Amino acid sequence: MVKSRIAAAVLVLAVLLVCGSYACIKSHEGINVPILMYHHFADKVTADTVVSAGRFREQMTALRDAGYHTITVQQLIEYADHGTPLPSSPILITMDDGYTSNLETAAPILEELGMCATVFVIGINEGEEYYVHSGEPFWLTRFAYEAAASWVEKGVLDLQSHTLDMHQLESYGYSGRDGMLPLQGESEEEYRQVVLEDVRQFQQRREGRVATELCALAYPFGYYSTELDHLLEEAGIAVTLTIDEHSNKVKIGDRSTLRMLGRYNITERITGEALVNLLAHSK
Repeated sequence: MVKSRIAAAVLVLAVLLVCGSYACIKSHEGINVPILMYHHFADKVTADTVVSAGRFREQMTALRDAGYHTITVQQLIEYADHGTPLPSSPILITMDDGYTSNLETAAPILEELGMCATVFVIGINEGEEYYVHSGEPFWLTRFAYEAAASWVEKGVLDLQSHTLDMHQLESYGYSGRDGMLPLQGESEEEYRQVVLEDVRQFQQRREGRVATELCALAYPFGYYSTELDHLLEEAGIAVTLTIDEHSNKVKIGDRSTLRMLGRYNITERITGEALVNLLAHSK
């Protein structure tokens, strides 16, 4: 009897050790997190950066019905830093630029479906009616932080950075810079100061006006480099996102897996079923 009990105890211990090792292995493997990218929402679809309300509802409903659960950037950070559990089939919904349609069209649909999204705001355009550099009126209206406050407080939207004033191309003729990339002949220190100052001013402009913490940045036009990413890490930006179309493997204890994340550009042409199929093949 004693020997059988000892044998049973050894067996239980062995199982626990194996299971524990398996859990450890699984945690190191990380979790797959696809990220979707949207911009503007309107019934008249004129470009691949525009999605109608009906199509957006169809896509979000299909994701929900397929078992996907939307998460926030902060939840990703908590998972990477502390192993804080994420829901099954986590997905991050993002919207770039900060258009009013994000509040008026997308947010009510997300709330209705129990979902959330992250908006990457161009700081210098936030709450403005005209382009600062040209004086021309916006062709699409941009929201002010205060207008989004109720959605942020309800957890439907989070507001992060699309830079303060580096969402430009050399062809615009204002800064001579393509996105956040360095200028020709710019020294490393000059470039470093430009990037850090943009982050500082973005933070300063939103200070006291947005309830959530600034922790993520989406690269304008998808232009990025390893050097730039290191500078943003130095500035305290924990998560960076590109427009490279691939899924992401985020790992516990490895913050590097939060950097230069890929995103799928979602267009009007993608049905809800097609979106679910796309993600199923991206794992």
